[in-house]
Amino acid sequence: MKVSEAIKILESKVLKSEENLKHFPKESQGYAANEARIIAYNIAINKLEQIDEPQAEKVEVTEKQAELLRAFRDESLYELLANCLREDEELMAKARLFSYTVKPKRWVVTTADSDTCYLKRFRMGKECLDGDISKVWVGELGWAFTFNDKSKAEAVATLVEGSVEEV
Repeated sequence: MKVSEAIKILESKVLKSEENLKHFPKESQGYAANEARIIAYNIAINKLEQIDEPQAEKVEVTEKQAELLRAFRDESLYELLANCLREDEELMAKARLFSYTVKPKRWVVTTADSDTCYLKRFRMGKECLDGDISKVWVGELGWAFTFNDKSKAEAVATLVEGSVEEV
């Protein structure tokens, strides 16, 4: 049972006990018992409201995975998993059960030669000693500068004589 469900149940019990108060004289034991119930239920509600319900985090999926999730939205989980790549099964099951967000597309600039390196940073103009373009290349994708906009990545790739790769 979720905390929010327990609170709703207790709130309905408070309302029922408040309704029961009308059937007893103020000095009677029945009235006192219902007042005590209302106090106890409200204490329980206050304690429950202090509990943080864990929220399942949304899973990040690629656009292609999101398309598959949308295509099999009305199908069983088994049907979805039967149509996805084996290495994606756990991710797709979590996405289906806990909801998902689509990863934004990202691009990096790579070297144009056969040894793939990634652009980490570059400078040009007055910031460089010779007025040309200063580039720093790295061998690890994790260190590369990523672009949210493909046209900007392409513009930088043109300046540094590299190429663009989606990551």
